[in-house]
Amino acid sequence: MKALTSREIKNQLNLIPDWEYNGEFLQRNFKFDNFKKTITFLNQVADIAEINNHHPILINNFNSLIIQLVTHDVKGVSQKDFDLALALDQLNL
Repeated sequence: MKALTSREIKNQLNLIPDWEYNGEFLQRNFKFDNFKKTITFLNQVADIAEINNHHPILINNFNSLIIQLVTHDVKGVSQKDFDLALALDQLNL
């Protein structure tokens, strides 16, 4: 596994339009109606992260959950981050 180049990241962002790349990690802010729905989603994220053995940075604040994805082993964004982002987007239907 390797860190993706800026060009590769930019091309793949087309597949996950709700995500941003800030030069260090992929990030998305998920919004919910209330705290309970936020935590329910957070727990689903945790389950998928465990299955994929890839653990995001999670920042919870009442009705929002910010998810940041980076592959620490390669010190950058890898295909593993995009795969997880796609899987998480499918949860938020």
